[in-house]
Amino acid sequence: MPSASSPPRSTGRAPTRCAPSAWPRCGLDSRRSLPQPDGHLNIAANRQQQFATLCRLIDRDDLLADPRFTHPADRKTHRDQLRTEIETGLALRTAKEWEEILSDAGVPAARVLSVPDALGLEQLAARGFLHHLSFPDGRDRPLEVLGSAFQVDGEPVGPGSPPPLLGEHTDTALAEVGYGKQEIEELCAKGAV
Repeated sequence: MPSASSPPRSTGRAPTRCAPSAWPRCGLDSRRSLPQPDGHLNIAANRQQQFATLCRLIDRDDLLADPRFTHPADRKTHRDQLRTEIETGLALRTAKEWEEILSDAGVPAARVLSVPDALGLEQLAARGFLHHLSFPDGRDRPLEVLGSAFQVDGEPVGPGSPPPLLGEHTDTALAEVGYGKQEIEELCAKGAV
């Protein structure tokens, strides 16, 4: 099972839904990030000017004169070829470098971060998004949980207590929905709960 401290396992499947992006309009598939030596990069060159800037920055001005890529509809028709050409240009730098270069030039771009990388971002620490709690059973080990994405009166909103241990409230929850003590014991003996 994935956790905040371990990266997710790739399934090799493209997601069936994705956030709106201009790649379908300008020619690339928004569901597929662009591989880089240090990870993946998403680019959303929404306008013709952004596409031209992207081409210039990856040292591929020739793509602007290529009839396959002149207009957004042409780029969409030839998206696989365009993707190959863009990947070739991007191979010169890392995703982290491209994120900064493209963003500074007005081309929306961002690295695809692993959960540990995302949780390590300084803005999350600055906003008090991560909270350190005592482990519920007194074990001497770190327990880091996420707070709320919003703040109240400028202060982070965090949990009031640590999460329960596995099964800690099972008997209480079953009793609340009508199971008797003997029924709960039988369920536990069978390994059902």
